[in-house]
Amino acid sequence: MILINPSEIKCFGAGQNMHFYLVTNSFLSNKINLVDTGQYLSYNKIIFDANNTSVKILKDDFTRILQEEILENAHVLVITPENYFRAPSAEHIGAKRKLVILPCNSTPTDLDSIAAFLEIIIRTDPLLQQKKSNEFFRLAAQSEYLEFVDHVNHTSAIFKHMNDVYIWNEQGGFLNYGEQQLAPAGEINVFNLPVQEFDENLRLDFNGTLAFHGYPIVHSGTPSFSLADQKRIFDQLTNIVDHPIIAEVKDGEIQRLTATSVEGEIACNMLQSMFNVDSRYRILLEIGFGINTKSKIIQGNHAMNETFGGTNGIAHFGLGIIPYTQYHIDILCMGLKVMTDKGELLIGNNKQTKRNSFTMKRRPSAGCLCIEGM
Repeated sequence: MILINPSEIKCFGAGQNMHFYLVTNSFLSNKINLVDTGQYLSYNKIIFDANNTSVKILKDDFTRILQEEILENAHVLVITPENYFRAPSAEHIGAKRKLVILPCNSTPTDLDSIAAFLEIIIRTDPLLQQKKSNEFFRLAAQSEYLEFVDHVNHTSAIFKHMNDVYIWNEQGGFLNYGEQQLAPAGEINVFNLPVQEFDENLRLDFNGTLAFHGYPIVHSGTPSFSLADQKRIFDQLTNIVDHPIIAEVKDGEIQRLTATSVEGEIACNMLQSMFNVDSRYRILLEIGFGINTKSKIIQGNHAMNETFGGTNGIAHFGLGIIPYTQYHIDILCMGLKVMTDKGELLIGNNKQTKRNSFTMKRRPSAGCLCIEGM
């Protein structure tokens, strides 16, 4: 049995004069209960099970739930492993609601992992995340480029991030009314365009070598697929935890993969086979930075590991984009340092500052939840 004390979820803020709602699947209804501490006006549980069992997308039906079953003054927590969550619009969330979603359908999620990530959510410090995010954008906006260096694996790459086309998303800090956030929160990422407007001809201006040395996540899409295939891909890619592979990147596209050892050929061959089947997996569609320093890696293929921030942030790279490709792969690169053109450390472990008049386009959590796990 999981007990949730809504008052411990700090990103919501105070619960006075608010109602609390948990939206979950029926198989969890007797396994998750809310702790009534009296801080909210009411504590409510809404059971949602998708009618379309072949697709199971919680979107239009969730909008109906918001309109018909959830009062205006409300904090809403969504935990629906059986439903692939696509975010409602800010209009449907309403001016007096806040929404937090656990992305637990794109990767297999059992009761134990839900409990583990709820503990991380309780530990998450929104104020600390906001400070880290502000510092990241302050220093990055004063730099002509960002340098990605892995001294152990002898790789280096340059990202020319000062481009008006790029969209920087923030998932972290406190929620305002009308906003939504994936949890555990704590990520900054950059795309060429909003993911709903995917254009495979666009590239991030990223060049050099990367060491894929860390931890993978394999998100599945909504079309029919085999859980066994998803697990096999993940299991083989986890080989990079101990055996890094080197990616040569030109204009945001992976040109070549090289295993650094015989053992590393397992992950290298799997990634190469995905490139061969769908060349769009070669594109660095997302560069992300996990900044949840209160988090920890939960063993297994879990979307919610994406915001893991170590002690000073962890960089990750996204390959493939749902629903255009069957999978979206995130690769967390634990040993990577991200620095400004002056050598100031943004992500990883070190230090130094310079100015630039360019303004980076930051987008808060209210607008970047288009697809679960992205």
